[in-house]
Amino acid sequence: MVTRSSADARHARALERELPDYPDERGEILLEAAHHWHRAGEHGRAIALLTECVELGGEDGGLARCSLADVLFDLGRGDEAQDQLDALRRDRPASITPYFLVGELLEERREYDEALRWFNIAVSRCTEEDLPGPDRDPGPLSFAGMILAGRRRVRRALGLPADNLDNKVVEPGAAPPFVDQAGLDDALSDNASRSVQVRVLFWPRPEIPLAHERWPQLVQHRDADTFLRERELANRQLAVAPNRTRIVMVPLTVAKLTEYAERTGKDVADDATRKACMEEIADEGGVIDWPPARNAPCWCGAGRKYKKCCGRPDLH
Repeated sequence: MVTRSSADARHARALERELPDYPDERGEILLEAAHHWHRAGEHGRAIALLTECVELGGEDGGLARCSLADVLFDLGRGDEAQDQLDALRRDRPASITPYFLVGELLEERREYDEALRWFNIAVSRCTEEDLPGPDRDPGPLSFAGMILAGRRRVRRALGLPADNLDNKVVEPGAAPPFVDQAGLDDALSDNASRSVQVRVLFWPRPEIPLAHERWPQLVQHRDADTFLRERELANRQLAVAPNRTRIVMVPLTVAKLTEYAERTGKDVADDATRKACMEEIADEGGVIDWPPARNAPCWCGAGRKYKKCCGRPDLH
């Protein structure tokens, strides 16, 4: 039986094998491999890769310092973690992302004063066009919207009164009606006048290798990270459509699709079969709102918080 930790270790090794072939993406690969080594319990290897990434400098170096601090805090090495945060502040990275991630990291540790300091730095690095204005609504799913929401959370935790930026945080709207995938193009056209909610069928992370093994013509790869990253990015693009599309994820399992096909006598390879199965799952309440709250379990089924999984702002 393949455990989650062994799958992470296997994926981390595969990423490291790619390093010589993609020298321009070294920082990104090191960060991703370290992430999987840490999940696999190989903390020393994760620290070594993150330390190497820090030495590369630039945006990846800043992200590596943040990740390194996170790992060190997890291991109870708080002084070393703080050293990384102090070094990050001295480095003054140009990217906003590390400041935001440190804010969330310290918020999770309930170090609200320090978290607010980092969120404020992130806000100060935003351009005027990023932040709310008379004709600008960054929306709750934008990076600026996430920064402002984090800043407001820690200000509330500190008992501070709402200020101008707190009052401009955009809340997700009420859920509009469902549309099926067949009507998606019409729903997202420039002339669409109503909000829509779209159902997205997907294989959860643990099911992807199983589905690939059972139906390789249907699921052509078993690389869950690539598949789920593409789905998350597609959702983010869909969510900023002019009509404020709302998305719900419908998880499909090998067992469910097999049972449905046997019961109905339909062909699994037929798109209509999977769509009908999706509708049955959704009608039974088996849907997941997207995006989850930042501290809620990720929609992908990994068992981690959304903000540390598919909801990472540095995802690209």
